[in-house]
Amino acid sequence: MGKIHVLSEQVANKIAAGEVVERPASIVKELVENSLDAGADHIEITIKHGGKSLIRVVDNGSGMTAEDAELSLQRHATSKITDAEDLFRIGSFGFRGEALPSIAAVSRFSMRTRTSEAAAGTLLEVDGGSLAKVKECSCAAGTVIEVRDLFFNTPARRKFLKQDSTEMGHILDIVTSLALANLKVRFLLDTGEKNTLDLLPAEDLAMRARAIFGDDWAEQTIEIDAELPHIRLSGLIGKPSLASGNRARQFFFVNHRWVRAYGLSHGLQAGYHGFLMQHQFPTAILFLELNPQYVDVNVHPTKQQVRLSHEALIKSLIEKTVGGALRDHGDLAPSVRASADTFPGPRMRPEVRGGSFDFEAAKTLSEAPSRVAEAEPEMPVHGEGFTFEPLKIGRGPKITRVLGQIHRTYILAETEEGYVIIDQHAAHERVMFEELLKNFESERPVSQGLLVEEALELHPRQAAVLTKNIPFLNKLGFEVEAFGGKAFVVRALPAVLKDENPVILIKHFVDEKEAGKVQTRLKEAHENIAAMIACKRKSVKASDALTLPAMQGLLARLGRCENPFNCPHGRPSFFKYSLLEIEKQFKRK
Repeated sequence: MGKIHVLSEQVANKIAAGEVVERPASIVKELVENSLDAGADHIEITIKHGGKSLIRVVDNGSGMTAEDAELSLQRHATSKITDAEDLFRIGSFGFRGEALPSIAAVSRFSMRTRTSEAAAGTLLEVDGGSLAKVKECSCAAGTVIEVRDLFFNTPARRKFLKQDSTEMGHILDIVTSLALANLKVRFLLDTGEKNTLDLLPAEDLAMRARAIFGDDWAEQTIEIDAELPHIRLSGLIGKPSLASGNRARQFFFVNHRWVRAYGLSHGLQAGYHGFLMQHQFPTAILFLELNPQYVDVNVHPTKQQVRLSHEALIKSLIEKTVGGALRDHGDLAPSVRASADTFPGPRMRPEVRGGSFDFEAAKTLSEAPSRVAEAEPEMPVHGEGFTFEPLKIGRGPKITRVLGQIHRTYILAETEEGYVIIDQHAAHERVMFEELLKNFESERPVSQGLLVEEALELHPRQAAVLTKNIPFLNKLGFEVEAFGGKAFVVRALPAVLKDENPVILIKHFVDEKEAGKVQTRLKEAHENIAAMIACKRKSVKASDALTLPAMQGLLARLGRCENPFNCPHGRPSFFKYSLLEIEKQFKRK
């Protein structure tokens, strides 16, 4: 007898189930997608114990005849495709014909289904892959599928399931994603205790997203829409204030199919270039519509991974559209809402020690010198004759009055709608960054020759880094030359940095390059060094005391920046607080 043999149908189904049925959420996805393909506009999903004991999906779709119902439980039986060419023009969700037999192989499965033309429906019951019962039954038009005791016959797989709450979270993600792509369908998700989701048909994506994620979330999104030949991009992107530490709130749809597309996620991240801190990920709901011939969905049994032709072009479209929408929006400052028992702003009272006001501390603060007044002569720092004109930062709230400084770190300013708190270091870092960048991006950056050449010597590894980057530094306006071995000489530096020590600047640059600690998510090398210099050498720091005119001058310069909302590393430069929230705290509203 030979070594090669054909597996039994039961074993083959269990192997297929291992690919298709990863967890209860996989079953919910397959069943709901079948309901959508059947034309249902009302889908009810009932879950018990995270889907381990019961998953029930009820729809009002087209239903099946008795013959089709039995065929649907055979492997590779499908109504979605007929030949290989159909794989290149798929418009439905499911097409492999593996879902129902795979699910039935690892559960106690039942299905009731009826077409609208039939007088009676069909009931099928399957126990661990074995067909146990087929008979007529009474039921409404559509299909009802129940999956009980998941993995009862494969205990090794059942023990790998997580807690009920974890599995329920995955199910919520699936239902949420399908609901975002199918606006005309009502989705009802019942966990046994309460209706977790009850989503009525929506007129547009914004309405459906608001119903799922709430009003606060919806108010911090921006609508996008862009087209290229044969490609359309649309959806919602979150302001930087909605960013989080993972990609859980990124939803990508290709021809209305929810997919996991890391290449598209990288394009989205690139669009937030300069608006987010490192390790922060934006929120987005993005739809790509393109010719099905450019999409290969026959990649993985779960059909959540796809291959895209012209992926580089699509990523570029996402990056440019998202970046443009953020820059054009003009009001990306985070708005802070007060909780029920917490005042929204910082503490405004003076420091109290032992129940009394610390006059000495106040005197020291009031007499502290202003670093900005000394270091930034281009700022208006003389109180006499200086008038502060109301100004807007981007398209955000209009600042009408600068009130003062908090803890020598934050600037407090009144607006027409409430007030803002500005991080003086982040704000000045942004101002200096953009000024340096304009100089660096000019065709011939202005250099300032040194009266006395500066020499520096580095250890071999750092010398190699600097040698490699000499052409780049010279392009910025430095004049650096290798002087043999580990020695270098500096003869000039960019004119905008004329007050800086060139040796210290270059050492900082080499340290950043060597350690790979480029403190910015921006892409170009000249942006990297501009961000480094703005942060480490030029900008106002926390704890620097500022005069009122210096604060006013800083805000005026911030208002002229292209992106006044973030420092070069993506940290927010200011937060908005509304008068309405203040009045709520004082019970005026």
